[in-house]
Amino acid sequence: MEAGPDNALTKAVRVLTALRTLSHGGSARELATTTGVSRSTVQRILTTLEATGMVIQDGLTQRYRVGPQALLIGLGYNGAANLLNEARPHMVALRDQTGETVGLSVAAGNARVFIDEVQSPHPLRFASELGQMYPLWSGANGRILLSAMNDEEIEHVLASHEHDQAVHRPLSAEETRRRIREIRRAGHAMAADEAIDGVSSLAVPIHDGAHRVIAALSVSGPSERLTRDRMEATLSPLRTAGRAISARLGASDIPAEG
Repeated sequence: MEAGPDNALTKAVRVLTALRTLSHGGSARELATTTGVSRSTVQRILTTLEATGMVIQDGLTQRYRVGPQALLIGLGYNGAANLLNEARPHMVALRDQTGETVGLSVAAGNARVFIDEVQSPHPLRFASELGQMYPLWSGANGRILLSAMNDEEIEHVLASHEHDQAVHRPLSAEETRRRIREIRRAGHAMAADEAIDGVSSLAVPIHDGAHRVIAALSVSGPSERLTRDRMEATLSPLRTAGRAISARLGASDIPAEG
């Protein structure tokens, strides 16, 4: 391998780092401008990274985003793979029970991202874009992850404006703090027409054996179908699934109700 600061591996890392800051992904041209690497080299890097799952390309826009393999490496591959393996059966069962899309999200710096989902069978449904970065303070699943942080970490996230443009209806910092207090009391979060217009969601935490919140399990769907009453009815099976996944990961004494 070529020695020095501009070898192929270094350039690939620069491309991945730049891609992580683009909430809607980026093209080879944009990444070349951002990184200072030639467009032809960026395109070769992206082709290699896509083949290994480190990046994914949107079939419609042709833009690239950080892929699931990169996310798993960032989370610690063994732990993340175990989370996905244990969560998947419960996610499928929850989707079948609720009829809505079930997602699994994790924190990635000041952002949150879906690492897996089981889509609703309805023609009109919510479908996340795996690898899409949203601010950690946005949406039900984001605030579940944020509420597990200490107050200093929360303020750091609220002061950051990374990925703000990805959110349809941002909440104020004070409203976010208020909702975090509610989440800590109730053990779940809800959101309507917030991160994405016309989409509502509710989420609960997933704990590991050390009782750390490592992920958020969510149910999402069109707001016209996933009304407040229906979210309330969905909360019990969602909590049951969250506790079951947490138990499989070694957590114990997870309360049945928030």
